[in-house]
Amino acid sequence: MYEYSIDDIMDMLSWKKSEKVQQKGIELSKGIKSINVFIKPLNPENGWDAWDNCAKVLASKSDDLLNPYIFQLLEWLADIMKPGALIIYKRLRSFSKTDGLFSSAFELCAKEAIADKDVLWLGALAGLLNGNETMKPILNTKLSEVIVSTLQDHYENFEWLNEE
Repeated sequence: MYEYSIDDIMDMLSWKKSEKVQQKGIELSKGIKSINVFIKPLNPENGWDAWDNCAKVLASKSDDLLNPYIFQLLEWLADIMKPGALIIYKRLRSFSKTDGLFSSAFELCAKEAIADKDVLWLGALAGLLNGNETMKPILNTKLSEVIVSTLQDHYENFEWLNEE
């Protein structure tokens, strides 16, 4: 029997808890295999409180474990100012799994961001396209010229995302 339920662990991940409790929550999270629970969880009691720590948990996972959730992770970047989004952004900049799933998810998100005229999301996607040398040539050949051009137009406005 487990000592802590997933609800207990998610509660520990809240930024309202002490640093010690948050660290314990992060450590306990490492043993959870179903990582989808960490993707922008909405707990009625905590709201976004756990998103930064959930992003830290996800950022520690391998590309293989994250790959099935790539669409949801790219969607997290739609509001780069939300908790955890910068952590996910930085993790995706080092993502090396550029299979068809990744390029399809990236293209869908880019199309949605263009249709919505979502400049924050376009800036984040542009940063991924330009900031990952493994990704860049693959995505540039798989994405339409319109998408690549649109993302390039937004890249310069969001260079601050790429500052360490």
